[in-house]
Amino acid sequence: MLVVDILTCYAVAGVGSLVGLGLMGLIQTDQPRLIHALNIYRWAFAALGAMSVIIFAPTDKVYLLTKLLIGFAGMGVSLLAWAFRQLNGRRTPPSIGIGLTVTVGVALWLGGMAPDAYYVVIVAGVFSLVSVAMAIDQGWLILRSPRGHVSEFSLMVVAFVFAVHWLLVLWHAFRTPGPYPVDWLHAQEWLRPVSGIGFALLPLAVSALAFTTINARLSQQLRARALSDDLTGALSRRGLRELGERMLAMQAHQTTQVAVLMLDLDHFKSINDRYGHLIGDDVLKHVTHVVRDRLREDALLARYGGEEFTILLPVKYPQEAHGVAERLRKAVETTPCETRIGPVRVTVSIGVSFHCASSTLEEDLSKADGRLYSAKQGGRNRVEYAEPDC
Repeated sequence: MLVVDILTCYAVAGVGSLVGLGLMGLIQTDQPRLIHALNIYRWAFAALGAMSVIIFAPTDKVYLLTKLLIGFAGMGVSLLAWAFRQLNGRRTPPSIGIGLTVTVGVALWLGGMAPDAYYVVIVAGVFSLVSVAMAIDQGWLILRSPRGHVSEFSLMVVAFVFAVHWLLVLWHAFRTPGPYPVDWLHAQEWLRPVSGIGFALLPLAVSALAFTTINARLSQQLRARALSDDLTGALSRRGLRELGERMLAMQAHQTTQVAVLMLDLDHFKSINDRYGHLIGDDVLKHVTHVVRDRLREDALLARYGGEEFTILLPVKYPQEAHGVAERLRKAVETTPCETRIGPVRVTVSIGVSFHCASSTLEEDLSKADGRLYSAKQGGRNRVEYAEPDC
């Protein structure tokens, strides 16, 4: 049987994490969401990098030092889970992310004072919970996004393998009493060498895949900027046609539907007449920011003309599109635009339709525009929605 020194693997994982930290430092972007994700990745790899100090530990201190380093590893993996969510466009408030990360670290550190039989269960249980959360989160992204990069799928595979590993370790910890190894990996004999090699390679694999994923996102954004509206940064009509046709072609091979939302600012002419065109421009940019900040990465947002915007949104169920439209309407209504003359309130009306296999993008847009007209006629600041008719 292959014999692998787990402590050495921990040290290699620490060094690999420091390499990952360096890789994350090479990426530069002006996108707030990616900046946030990058910062969390950097903290994650810094925490995991603490594992590298085990190679300098005196033999008589390894037992206690390993418990301390496992706490740092738990914090690092928790931060990776948080970074996954942020990269996937699923926001987690910093207070919750930091709180859960610290809780994991403290639980593992304080757990070190428990009897050995309890400590191995605590370690396996904590890592199982975090890794399962990572796997579910990444898997959910792949299921919902028809435009995922191959690196995103690879991250999902890594996360699921990591989760299965820790569930096996947890099962073994419950079933089998000691003796407990100094590295605290109380796993089946056949699993220990696999675990050691996996630990050693995991940080490098995750950092390389995250690096590739972020670069792919940046490349997509650069292409989108070439097709974007100068004022708002949303796609132009040309960009909508080019990327929209591509989305619809890909959707034909997916289980998702594409919802088409037409969104129009209510009484925008009055805002221009009352406050001037500069304030009107600020309002357009503000609404774009509010809407984009609440859409997933796989959605397309375009300025269709004047104060009218279009959203193409892959959805699993039709009702999901209605929920998104209502959230966007409410977000715009409750978030005034801060301008040089004070806050300016604005509302939007939204029409929702769905792409049919037999229809063109222009026909889909026309149908959504008709629903938007109905929303305007019905009193404005509302969503006009009907189930797909195909």
